[in-house]
Amino acid sequence: MDAMVDEAALMPKDAALEDLQAAVAAYNAARPKVARDMYISVTLILGVYLLFSALVLYLVATQIEADWTFIALVVLFIGGTFVWSFAVAPAKRFQQGLRDRMLPLVFGFVDEVRYAHGAAPRFIAGMPGKEFVPRDRAVHGDMIAGAQDGLAFTLSETELSTGSGKSKQTTFKGVIFHFVREEAFPGLLIAARKPNAVQRFVRDLFGGGALALVTSGNPEVDASHEFRTDRAEAATPLVQGALAKALDYLAGVWRDDVVRLALKGHDCYLLVPTKKDFFELPPVDTPIDFDRYIRPMIRDLVTLLATAQLVRRIG
Repeated sequence: MDAMVDEAALMPKDAALEDLQAAVAAYNAARPKVARDMYISVTLILGVYLLFSALVLYLVATQIEADWTFIALVVLFIGGTFVWSFAVAPAKRFQQGLRDRMLPLVFGFVDEVRYAHGAAPRFIAGMPGKEFVPRDRAVHGDMIAGAQDGLAFTLSETELSTGSGKSKQTTFKGVIFHFVREEAFPGLLIAARKPNAVQRFVRDLFGGGALALVTSGNPEVDASHEFRTDRAEAATPLVQGALAKALDYLAGVWRDDVVRLALKGHDCYLLVPTKKDFFELPPVDTPIDFDRYIRPMIRDLVTLLATAQLVRRIG
């Protein structure tokens, strides 16, 4: 499996690398002025707002009943968050503009590469729920789509959750890697986090345990994952073969949480939890260094592509 991750072969070609370095250089050249303007803007806008807030609190405390002071403080605090967002908005637009230009160049080894931010990927509607990843709300960040060596894929930064307010529960946060397999699985096969006793009781209570259980034979994988399917005879050779090897490999690369995978017809959904921004760039007051910020993005995508190529071909 390690041999499949050929970073050198998948790195951007010379022309794309030159364009990428030019984009980074242009960003780093313009960055100091943007950062300086941001600091001046924040200082002036927040300074005026703080003076205004102090005046409002003084008037409320001296001219109106004291009970209103706390309410005014809460309202002013909420207003302060909007003022802060307004003050730093130009710098955020500057950074997003860089991402719009640079990410397609970063992944220049991908054919027909497309980048979007905040858009819901098409595959999300067909992704299995319930035992795989319960959800009734999804928030999407950066998204990259393209093709590599015949593999069409979409990668999306996504947070999935259930409930709202105090009852909100995040069920997944990381990247979802969707691709189409050559061989269709005749049903549904999921490799999800092994549930605890309470989760298993709730699942079985609502009929969520109807899928048959299949084991991989790999103790480390079976300790963290639970394989369930509605076609056990078709799933067993996959689970006990390359599928378990792929999950075991990814578990050693991404250690934040358990990697989940689902096969549904020709579609494969690979959920990789991560605590960091997959397309993370430094704050506007920090210059971009290629080896520190750009190369890890390429390495992560190469690893996912290599794993997808393995899972794609198993029949």
